[in-house]
Amino acid sequence: MVKKIIVLLLFLFYSCSSYVIEDESASKKIDLVKTYIEEQKYSKAKIELEYLVMYDPLSEFAPDAQYYLSECYFYLGEYSQAIAEYERYLLRPDYKPSYIPEVYFMLCKCYFNLSLEYNKDQSDTYIAIDKLQSYIEKDIMKDYVPEIENMIQELRNKLAKKDFYTASLYIKLDELKSANIYYYSIINNYYDTKFVNDALFNIALLNIIEGKNPVLFLKNHKNSFLSNEDYLNTLLLIEDLDINHDEDFYINLLK
Repeated sequence: MVKKIIVLLLFLFYSCSSYVIEDESASKKIDLVKTYIEEQKYSKAKIELEYLVMYDPLSEFAPDAQYYLSECYFYLGEYSQAIAEYERYLLRPDYKPSYIPEVYFMLCKCYFNLSLEYNKDQSDTYIAIDKLQSYIEKDIMKDYVPEIENMIQELRNKLAKKDFYTASLYIKLDELKSANIYYYSIINNYYDTKFVNDALFNIALLNIIEGKNPVLFLKNHKNSFLSNEDYLNTLLLIEDLDINHDEDFYINLLK
């Protein structure tokens, strides 16, 4: 009986000692991780964090480990994995409420950075805009609204730019009707971008080629210009044009 009690006490002693050692180890690893992150050694920090998250998920340091792991993936440029890690943090029951706005903002930056150049596939750009618009509507994101709005605007400009240069390609192929479709797409879908004024000007020139009234078109789309000054300047340019030139003359004037 005495032996059983001694064995039990020894078991409890070593179990408790083991827990303290593991907890202390987790604490030291978090401190080490913070040092690595401050020194921008994200790969080293990631290795330590992955160990903590996998082998010590119930530690009091586990939530911070998950958060810092997300950060490491972001700064390493692995945005898709960073999204997955940030979302894992949001699913934790022990997340820190004060971190949540920053986590959503970092998610915005991840989706923004996944968007490719305008001349490449824009599937991720559409996804990014949808995600950013959903995050910006959250009450807790009020401090980040201007920055997220700027990101959304830049993404919309990218989509407008793709349409604009697609139209230019069709112009080179002498497919003027197809070009018009893309210019109208900018007016209807990306009306707040920097490409809308040039799209309106180009449509007016194509109207001349098609024997339509360019001035009437501009007047009908006065409110589509970014400003009244832009409208008046474009109207003046078109009114001053001689409409008796050949097609190549107006094609060369396209922006």
